[in-house]
Amino acid sequence: MEYLILEQRNSKKSKLPAQLDMMQSLTGLALGAFIMAHILFVSAILAGPAAAYWVDKMLEASFLDPTGHGYPALTSLAAFVILVTFVIHAALAVRKFPASWKRYRILKDQIDHLKHDETHLWWYQVQTGFILFFAGSAHVISMMFNPGQIGPFQAAQRYYTHHMWIFYLILLWAVVIHASIGIYRALVKWGWLPGDVRRSRKVAQTLRRIFAVLYLIIGSLSIIFFVRLGMRLGDEPIRFEPFMQFHHQLMEKQMHHPMPEEAMPLPEGSEMPMPSQHP
Repeated sequence: MEYLILEQRNSKKSKLPAQLDMMQSLTGLALGAFIMAHILFVSAILAGPAAAYWVDKMLEASFLDPTGHGYPALTSLAAFVILVTFVIHAALAVRKFPASWKRYRILKDQIDHLKHDETHLWWYQVQTGFILFFAGSAHVISMMFNPGQIGPFQAAQRYYTHHMWIFYLILLWAVVIHASIGIYRALVKWGWLPGDVRRSRKVAQTLRRIFAVLYLIIGSLSIIFFVRLGMRLGDEPIRFEPFMQFHHQLMEKQMHHPMPEEAMPLPEGSEMPMPSQHP
């Protein structure tokens, strides 16, 4: 027995678990960077439908298209790359999930009694990761097969008419919490924090909280703006076009400041009265 123990200790340890952990961290950081950019791109709606439309078309490389419409296939390609990265990351992360109900109960009891902040953060990642496995993949697949439905008006009608704002609100909170914790834990795990470890960890924890709150506020405001826009548009499908922006502004102006009766256009066939020649 002692010989077997000594031989096991002297045997070369496999590097595969560490390599898989590194791949999990790298795919997670890539997805985290995408999420940060994606939420900021979506928040262009806060500046109006025209700004959101401009961002959409820039991401579709409209500046390379002579017609100016862009290439929606680029959206499908980007969504496919994100989906593949997402699946790889999820497959690597699932290795550390409890494999049975008994193991889950043991782990949960340890977490409840351990009172360890880092362990609790990992558990929050497990919970939000479970939500993202279904909600996140559904969202990415939808964008991959429907790249032409990403305009500001189509999105607003989805948010309001189909009550998708509930889905996007859950997705927002899950992805922001998961990404903020994941980026922080990857930096700590691989020793990528500069300077003194304890001080750097406290700074990283503070930045993690600021990041989460900031992106939750930005994302929530974007959802509110999309819902308000959807309420104004109603159920009729409308596709945003650049020239429509001026038309909608003019209509709103006329609703709030109607033209005086003498300035209204005359009916067809009527003649403008000529001024009298007599004093």
